[in-house]
Amino acid sequence: MGNIFSAIPDWMMSQQGFPTVVGFVAGALACGSYLYWCRALEVASAHHMVVVTGCDSGLGFSVALHLHSMGLTVVAACLDAHGPGATKLKALAGLDRMHVLRLDIRDGASIEEAVHEVHILLQKHRELQLKALVNNAGVMVFGEFEWLTERLINQQVEVNLLGTMRVTKAFCSLIRHHKGRIVTVTSHCASQALPGLSVYGATKAALKAWSDALRVEQAKYGVKVITLVPGSFVMQSNILAHHDQHTREMHDSMTPADKLFFGDYFQRFNSYLSSLSEVREPTLINDSTLLKKFEHAIFAHRPYAHYQHAPYRYVFYHFLLNTMPVWIRDKLVVRFVAMPGWHNGRASS
Repeated sequence: MGNIFSAIPDWMMSQQGFPTVVGFVAGALACGSYLYWCRALEVASAHHMVVVTGCDSGLGFSVALHLHSMGLTVVAACLDAHGPGATKLKALAGLDRMHVLRLDIRDGASIEEAVHEVHILLQKHRELQLKALVNNAGVMVFGEFEWLTERLINQQVEVNLLGTMRVTKAFCSLIRHHKGRIVTVTSHCASQALPGLSVYGATKAALKAWSDALRVEQAKYGVKVITLVPGSFVMQSNILAHHDQHTREMHDSMTPADKLFFGDYFQRFNSYLSSLSEVREPTLINDSTLLKKFEHAIFAHRPYAHYQHAPYRYVFYHFLLNTMPVWIRDKLVVRFVAMPGWHNGRASS
């Protein structure tokens, strides 16, 4: 055995061995360099423009501010162009590289106007490159499916799914021209729908499926399509600010028999969520790791198709949910959401 190992250095320096070793090392270095380049980030500059939807509060507000702080030109689309979020973006970021515009992604005319404004900016500043569209705008209504009114169901489908599709379709030509990216915010609910969020989860699952197909379609045009799961930060956004109004709407739409049947359970369920139903001042989400993932999705030479940001306990829960039988998984989901329960016609917390 010792003779075998002692012969290795001699073979490596022989006429046959030396070129092989050199080739192996060169190949390893080349592969390493390529992998490093793939994950390395392009240098951000004011010449890069990113359009972000849903910037009134929460994630969209934070991403717009963060990208602007990196030196980018940002188009922050807000539902209310004169609301607290839009006003803060204008005041904090200035108007040189921060452009705040109104966008209602349910309204075709509003989308057309937003695309026109972006097109004018690109025409006026020829050095600009449309680097990415970040589809972030979304709404969430908490409530069992049987309670939801048709308006509340349609609202989530219109905004989360159809609105995102409308905006993306309207921007496709510009994105293709600039070989930009489409980054769509999805949710953990896309892979594991939760009780009380059936319609919201359905829209997010549909967004992921749509993005998977769109990624393949757009690849040949040099456009990269990416999804990003940001985790939970409802206490730092206004996504549930209208929950109390939604609760009243659901209760008012019930028949007398349903009101009697659900009674205390309905009240407990929604009281549990009432602390989330308040309008919060738009603030920067204090999560540098999450914001770094947006940076990577937008600027990596070879970005991942899917990004996921979650605490370790979420990763553990999803592992359990994906490996357990359905009847166990359903019980784990109930434990995970920790909502008031239903027992023998009564609610229990």
